[in-house]
Amino acid sequence: MIILTFRPVHGESPVSVRGAYFRICADCTLRGPDNAIAASYDKGLWQLGRRQHRSFECSGRFDLRVMHRDGSNQLTGPYEFVKAIDGALFTHTDYLGAFALPPSDIKPMEVWREVAFLPTAKDDIPVRPVRQ
Repeated sequence: MIILTFRPVHGESPVSVRGAYFRICADCTLRGPDNAIAASYDKGLWQLGRRQHRSFECSGRFDLRVMHRDGSNQLTGPYEFVKAIDGALFTHTDYLGAFALPPSDIKPMEVWREVAFLPTAKDDIPVRPVRQ
């Protein structure tokens, strides 16, 4: 089970969503297993229901499957924590990559086409950071 915790813009309580997996699509929507839109990203904010959130975090053991612009896929992980903020994904210590153009003037080298948060299939492998 994947759990995402959204951090609100204003002083409201965080909101958690659960699903077998989630993916950030090329149109900056976050979709679950049923392909329904759970949230959408625009201009640095996630719209979840009627509320805006600055970021979301995924914690627990999980993998990321990244689809690059050329259509190739890369499975990385396992991870214990990833934060999605300003169009990019970060661990506690590392930048992983971008899923959207950031609201700032800084442009990433590549914007991924899709990112999936998946239950880890590698329970016996220790968590490690991604090397770019």
